Amino acid sequence: MNTYFNILKSIFTILILSTLLYSCTGETTEKQHEIVKSKDAKTLMAESFESFTGFWNSGDALAVAGEFTDDAVRVISNSTEPIVGGEAIKNSFVATFSEDSDLKNSHINVTVSETRLLSDTILIGAGTYKILDANNTTLETGKWGNVWQYKNGKVKCLLESAHSDFKDTDTSTKELVALNKSIVSDELHFDKIEASVAGYIKHLNEKNADSLSKLFTENALQNVSSKDGIVVGRENIKATEIFLDGQILDANILGYRYLGDSLAIGYGNWTQLDKTTNSMVRGQWGNIFKIDGNTAYLEMESAGLSK
Repeated sequence: MNTYFNILKSIFTILILSTLLYSCTGETTEKQHEIVKSKDAKTLMAESFESFTGFWNSGDALAVAGEFTDDAVRVISNSTEPIVGGEAIKNSFVATFSEDSDLKNSHINVTVSETRLLSDTILIGAGTYKILDANNTTLETGKWGNVWQYKNGKVKCLLESAHSDFKDTDTSTKELVALNKSIVSDELHFDKIEASVAGYIKHLNEKNADSLSKLFTENALQNVSSKDGIVVGRENIKATEIFLDGQILDANILGYRYLGDSLAIGYGNWTQLDKTTNSMVRGQWGNIFKIDGNTAYLEMESAGLSK
Protein backbone atom coordinates (compact mmCIF):
# COMPACT_ATOMS: atom_id res chain seq x y z
CA MET A 1 0.00 0.00 0.00
CA ASN A 2 2.84 2.41 0.91
CA THR A 3 4.50 1.68 -2.41
CA TYR A 4 1.22 2.52 -4.24
CA PHE A 5 0.88 5.86 -2.44
CA ASN A 6 4.54 6.68 -3.03
CA ILE A 7 4.07 6.13 -6.76
CA LEU A 8 0.97 8.35 -6.79
CA LYS A 9 2.85 11.00 -4.81
CA SER A 10 5.74 10.97 -7.33
CA ILE A 11 3.37 11.26 -10.29
CA PHE A 12 1.52 14.12 -8.61
CA THR A 13 4.81 15.95 -7.88
CA ILE A 14 5.96 15.60 -11.50
CA LEU A 15 2.63 16.93 -12.76
CA ILE A 16 2.80 19.95 -10.44
CA LEU A 17 6.39 20.76 -11.44
CA SER A 18 5.59 20.38 -15.14
CA THR A 19 2.58 22.65 -14.82
CA LEU A 20 4.59 25.28 -12.96
CA LEU A 21 7.41 25.14 -15.51
CA TYR A 22 4.99 25.45 -18.42
CA SER A 23 3.15 28.30 -16.75
CA CYS A 24 6.33 30.23 -16.02
CA THR A 25 7.68 29.75 -19.53
CA GLY A 26 4.39 30.65 -21.17
CA GLU A 27 3.91 33.60 -18.87
CA THR A 28 7.43 34.88 -19.60
CA THR A 29 6.93 34.71 -23.36
CA GLU A 30 3.47 36.22 -23.07
CA LYS A 31 4.79 38.91 -20.76
CA GLN A 32 7.54 39.80 -23.24
CA HIS A 33 4.96 40.18 -25.99
CA GLU A 34 2.83 42.34 -23.72
CA ILE A 35 5.82 44.60 -22.99
CA VAL A 36 6.38 45.15 -26.71
CA LYS A 37 2.70 45.69 -27.41
CA SER A 38 2.24 48.03 -24.44
CA LYS A 39 4.79 50.45 -25.88
CA ASP A 40 4.33 52.06 -29.23
CA ALA A 41 7.10 52.09 -31.82
CA LYS A 42 8.05 55.70 -31.10
CA THR A 43 8.58 54.99 -27.41
CA LEU A 44 10.76 51.97 -28.12
CA MET A 45 12.74 53.97 -30.68
CA ALA A 46 13.22 56.89 -28.28
CA GLU A 47 14.51 54.59 -25.55
CA SER A 48 16.97 52.96 -27.94
CA PHE A 49 18.36 56.22 -29.27
CA GLU A 50 18.58 57.78 -25.82
CA SER A 51 21.04 55.03 -24.87
CA PHE A 52 22.87 55.05 -28.22
CA THR A 53 23.43 58.82 -28.38
CA GLY A 54 24.38 58.99 -24.71
CA PHE A 55 27.07 56.33 -25.13
CA TRP A 56 28.28 57.88 -28.42
CA ASN A 57 28.55 61.36 -26.91
CA SER A 58 30.60 60.00 -24.02
CA GLY A 59 32.87 58.11 -26.42
CA ASP A 60 32.08 54.74 -24.81
CA ALA A 61 32.76 52.31 -27.65
CA LEU A 62 31.93 49.17 -25.67
CA ALA A 63 28.63 50.57 -24.45
CA VAL A 64 27.61 51.69 -27.95
CA ALA A 65 28.44 48.23 -29.30
CA GLY A 66 26.28 46.79 -26.51
CA GLU A 67 23.25 48.42 -28.15
CA PHE A 68 23.54 45.82 -30.95
CA THR A 69 22.63 42.14 -30.93
CA ASP A 70 25.53 39.68 -30.95
CA ASP A 71 24.75 38.76 -34.57
CA ALA A 72 24.02 42.29 -35.79
CA VAL A 73 25.23 43.89 -39.03
CA ARG A 74 26.37 47.46 -39.72
CA VAL A 75 26.09 48.72 -43.31
CA ILE A 76 27.54 52.24 -43.26
CA SER A 77 29.14 54.75 -45.62
CA ASN A 78 32.48 54.73 -43.80
CA SER A 79 33.05 51.10 -44.75
CA THR A 80 32.98 49.48 -48.18
CA GLU A 81 32.00 46.11 -46.70
CA PRO A 82 29.38 45.08 -44.13
CA ILE A 83 30.54 44.93 -40.49
CA VAL A 84 29.19 41.62 -39.23
CA GLY A 85 28.95 40.31 -35.66
CA GLY A 86 29.48 41.66 -32.17
CA GLU A 87 33.28 41.59 -32.17
CA ALA A 88 33.59 43.38 -35.51
CA ILE A 89 31.02 45.97 -34.43
CA LYS A 90 32.87 46.59 -31.18
CA ASN A 91 36.12 47.09 -33.09
CA SER A 92 34.41 49.50 -35.50
CA PHE A 93 33.34 51.76 -32.62
CA VAL A 94 36.74 51.53 -30.95
CA ALA A 95 38.20 52.83 -34.23
CA THR A 96 35.52 55.55 -34.43
CA PHE A 97 36.52 56.99 -31.06
CA SER A 98 40.28 56.38 -31.37
CA GLU A 99 42.88 59.16 -31.16
CA ASP A 100 43.48 59.27 -34.92
CA SER A 101 39.77 59.34 -35.84
CA ASP A 102 38.07 62.48 -37.13
CA LEU A 103 35.08 61.51 -34.99
CA LYS A 104 36.92 61.44 -31.65
CA ASN A 105 35.14 63.67 -29.11
CA SER A 106 32.23 64.05 -31.52
CA HIS A 107 28.57 64.07 -30.58
CA ILE A 108 25.62 62.81 -32.57
CA ASN A 109 22.07 64.08 -33.03
CA VAL A 110 19.41 61.72 -34.38
CA THR A 111 15.95 62.51 -35.70
CA VAL A 112 13.27 59.88 -36.26
CA SER A 113 10.95 60.29 -39.26
CA GLU A 114 9.18 56.92 -39.41
CA THR A 115 8.75 54.00 -37.03
CA ARG A 116 6.67 50.86 -37.03
CA LEU A 117 6.41 47.46 -35.38
CA LEU A 118 6.40 44.69 -37.98
CA SER A 119 5.88 41.90 -35.44
CA ASP A 120 6.01 41.26 -31.69
CA THR A 121 9.80 41.29 -31.85
CA ILE A 122 10.84 43.29 -34.94
CA LEU A 123 10.85 47.09 -35.11
CA ILE A 124 12.00 49.29 -38.00
CA GLY A 125 12.61 53.01 -38.29
CA ALA A 126 14.16 55.63 -40.53
CA GLY A 127 15.41 59.17 -40.07
CA THR A 128 18.45 61.43 -40.20
CA TYR A 129 21.63 61.95 -38.22
CA LYS A 130 24.21 64.69 -37.76
CA ILE A 131 27.68 64.24 -36.25
CA LEU A 132 29.38 67.35 -34.84
CA ASP A 133 32.78 68.04 -33.31
CA ALA A 134 33.46 69.67 -29.94
CA ASN A 135 32.98 73.13 -31.52
CA ASN A 136 29.62 72.09 -33.01
CA THR A 137 31.04 72.07 -36.52
CA THR A 138 29.20 69.53 -38.63
CA LEU A 139 31.39 66.58 -39.58
CA GLU A 140 28.82 64.37 -41.28
CA THR A 141 25.12 64.26 -42.04
CA GLY A 142 23.07 61.44 -43.44
CA LYS A 143 20.08 59.14 -43.25
CA TRP A 144 19.49 55.82 -41.56
CA GLY A 145 17.01 52.97 -41.91
CA ASN A 146 17.51 50.39 -39.17
CA VAL A 147 16.00 47.15 -37.88
CA TRP A 148 15.72 46.36 -34.16
CA GLN A 149 14.91 43.15 -32.34
CA TYR A 150 13.23 42.77 -28.97
CA LYS A 151 15.51 40.36 -27.14
CA ASN A 152 16.15 39.56 -23.48
CA GLY A 153 13.98 42.40 -22.26
CA LYS A 154 15.46 45.13 -24.47
CA VAL A 155 15.28 46.47 -27.99
CA LYS A 156 18.67 46.12 -29.70
CA CYS A 157 19.82 46.96 -33.21
CA LEU A 158 19.87 43.98 -35.57
CA LEU A 159 20.71 45.85 -38.79
CA GLU A 160 22.12 49.38 -39.01
CA SER A 161 21.93 50.80 -42.53
CA ALA A 162 23.21 54.40 -42.29
CA HIS A 163 24.55 56.45 -45.18
CA SER A 164 26.14 59.88 -45.59
CA ASP A 165 24.29 62.51 -47.55
CA PHE A 166 24.75 62.46 -51.31
CA LYS A 167 26.99 65.18 -52.71
CA ASP A 168 27.59 66.15 -56.33
CA THR A 169 31.31 65.59 -55.79
CA ASP A 170 30.58 61.98 -54.94
CA THR A 171 29.73 61.37 -58.59
CA SER A 172 33.25 62.27 -59.74
CA THR A 173 35.35 59.60 -61.38
CA LYS A 174 36.27 56.61 -59.32
CA GLU A 175 38.05 53.42 -60.21
CA LEU A 176 35.92 50.80 -61.86
CA VAL A 177 35.32 47.87 -59.55
CA ALA A 178 33.80 44.44 -60.05
CA LEU A 179 31.42 43.20 -57.37
CA ASN A 180 32.12 39.99 -55.51
CA LYS A 181 29.82 37.09 -56.31
CA SER A 182 26.62 36.89 -54.31
CA ILE A 183 26.38 34.33 -51.55
CA VAL A 184 24.53 31.06 -52.02
CA SER A 185 22.15 30.05 -49.25
CA ASP A 186 19.71 27.24 -48.53
CA GLU A 187 18.01 29.35 -45.85
CA LEU A 188 14.25 29.70 -46.13
CA HIS A 189 13.03 32.23 -48.75
CA PHE A 190 16.52 33.17 -49.96
CA ASP A 191 15.48 32.47 -53.55
CA LYS A 192 12.77 35.12 -53.22
CA ILE A 193 15.31 37.73 -52.08
CA GLU A 194 17.51 36.80 -55.06
CA ALA A 195 14.55 37.37 -57.37
CA SER A 196 13.79 40.72 -55.71
CA VAL A 197 17.36 41.99 -56.13
CA ALA A 198 17.47 40.78 -59.74
CA GLY A 199 14.15 42.48 -60.43
CA TYR A 200 15.35 45.74 -58.90
CA ILE A 201 18.45 45.78 -61.13
CA LYS A 202 16.40 44.92 -64.21
CA HIS A 203 13.63 47.49 -63.71
CA LEU A 204 15.99 50.31 -62.75
CA ASN A 205 18.24 49.74 -65.75
CA GLU A 206 15.15 49.60 -67.98
CA LYS A 207 13.92 52.88 -66.38
CA ASN A 208 10.62 51.21 -65.47
CA ALA A 209 9.35 53.11 -62.42
CA ASP A 210 6.03 51.25 -62.29
CA SER A 211 7.56 47.76 -62.18
CA LEU A 212 10.26 48.96 -59.77
CA SER A 213 7.69 50.34 -57.34
CA LYS A 214 5.82 47.02 -57.33
CA LEU A 215 8.81 45.41 -55.64
CA PHE A 216 7.83 47.36 -52.49
CA THR A 217 4.99 46.81 -50.04
CA GLU A 218 2.17 49.32 -50.32
CA ASN A 219 3.38 51.31 -47.30
CA ALA A 220 7.13 50.68 -47.65
CA LEU A 221 9.90 53.03 -46.53
CA GLN A 222 12.65 54.08 -48.93
CA ASN A 223 15.83 55.68 -47.60
CA VAL A 224 18.37 56.15 -50.41
CA SER A 225 21.14 58.65 -51.12
CA SER A 226 19.68 59.70 -54.46
CA LYS A 227 16.41 61.00 -52.96
CA ASP A 228 15.59 63.71 -50.45
CA GLY A 229 14.23 62.58 -47.12
CA ILE A 230 12.46 59.31 -46.36
CA VAL A 231 9.98 58.30 -49.06
CA VAL A 232 6.86 56.56 -47.73
CA GLY A 233 4.59 54.35 -49.81
CA ARG A 234 4.71 52.57 -53.15
CA GLU A 235 3.06 55.40 -55.08
CA ASN A 236 5.47 58.02 -53.73
CA ILE A 237 8.42 55.75 -54.50
CA LYS A 238 7.19 55.47 -58.07
CA ALA A 239 6.60 59.23 -58.40
CA THR A 240 10.07 60.19 -57.14
CA GLU A 241 12.09 57.87 -59.38
CA ILE A 242 14.56 59.75 -61.60
CA PHE A 243 16.51 57.86 -64.24
CA LEU A 244 19.69 59.16 -65.84
CA ASP A 245 20.84 58.15 -69.30
CA GLY A 246 23.84 55.88 -69.47
CA GLN A 247 23.57 54.66 -65.84
CA ILE A 248 23.89 50.93 -65.23
CA LEU A 249 23.21 49.44 -61.81
CA ASP A 250 24.64 46.19 -60.48
CA ALA A 251 24.32 44.66 -57.00
CA ASN A 252 25.19 41.56 -55.02
CA ILE A 253 23.97 39.83 -51.87
CA LEU A 254 26.59 39.38 -49.16
CA GLY A 255 24.35 38.34 -46.29
CA TYR A 256 20.85 37.09 -45.57
CA ARG A 257 18.83 36.04 -42.54
CA TYR A 258 15.25 34.88 -42.20
CA LEU A 259 13.78 36.39 -39.01
CA GLY A 260 10.52 34.46 -38.89
CA ASP A 261 7.03 36.02 -39.13
CA SER A 262 7.55 36.29 -42.92
CA LEU A 263 10.34 38.85 -42.41
CA ALA A 264 13.93 38.68 -43.67
CA ILE A 265 16.97 40.97 -43.87
CA GLY A 266 19.54 41.10 -46.63
CA TYR A 267 22.55 43.26 -47.36
CA GLY A 268 25.26 43.71 -49.96
CA ASN A 269 27.11 46.06 -52.30
CA TRP A 270 26.03 47.98 -55.37
CA THR A 271 27.78 49.83 -58.18
CA GLN A 272 26.49 52.27 -60.77
CA LEU A 273 28.45 52.77 -63.96
CA ASP A 274 28.11 55.98 -65.96
CA LYS A 275 28.73 54.86 -69.53
CA THR A 276 29.03 58.44 -70.80
CA THR A 277 32.02 59.24 -68.56
CA ASN A 278 33.18 55.69 -67.83
CA SER A 279 33.11 56.52 -64.11
CA MET A 280 31.54 54.60 -61.25
CA VAL A 281 30.04 55.16 -57.84
CA ARG A 282 29.64 52.38 -55.31
CA GLY A 283 27.87 51.75 -52.05
CA GLN A 284 26.05 49.34 -49.79
CA TRP A 285 22.47 48.36 -49.09
CA GLY A 286 20.79 46.83 -46.04
CA ASN A 287 17.08 46.07 -46.45
CA ILE A 288 14.22 44.26 -44.77
CA PHE A 289 11.77 42.20 -46.81
CA LYS A 290 8.23 40.94 -46.25
CA ILE A 291 7.56 37.48 -47.66
CA ASP A 292 4.12 37.16 -49.20
CA GLY A 293 3.44 33.95 -51.12
CA ASN A 294 6.20 33.48 -53.69
CA THR A 295 7.43 37.07 -53.50
CA ALA A 296 9.78 39.01 -51.22
CA TYR A 297 8.59 42.63 -51.11
CA LEU A 298 10.77 45.45 -49.83
CA GLU A 299 9.41 46.63 -46.49
CA MET A 300 12.26 49.12 -46.17
CA GLU A 301 15.08 49.93 -48.56
CA SER A 302 18.12 51.67 -47.10
CA ALA A 303 21.07 52.23 -49.40
CA GLY A 304 23.79 54.78 -49.93
CA LEU A 305 27.24 55.62 -51.17
CA SER A 306 30.46 54.32 -49.65
CA LYS A 307 33.26 56.79 -49.07
